[in-house]
Amino acid sequence: MASKRDNLLYRLRKKGVRVHTKERTIYFAFDGEPFQIVQVKRLCREFNFYVQLEI
Repeated sequence: MASKRDNLLYRLRKKGVRVHTKERTIYFAFDGEPFQIVQVKRLCREFNFYVQLEI
């Protein structure tokens, strides 16, 4: 299970998105569409991550 999560986090960070794994938080720019990215949807659904929009 951890290798799936690590792979999703790797691909997401490669796209320039900040992720804090201990807090299970994905920091995303306010002007973007976070749930159009497959990795964000899967992390939220399968691993209980949350999206924090930043100004």
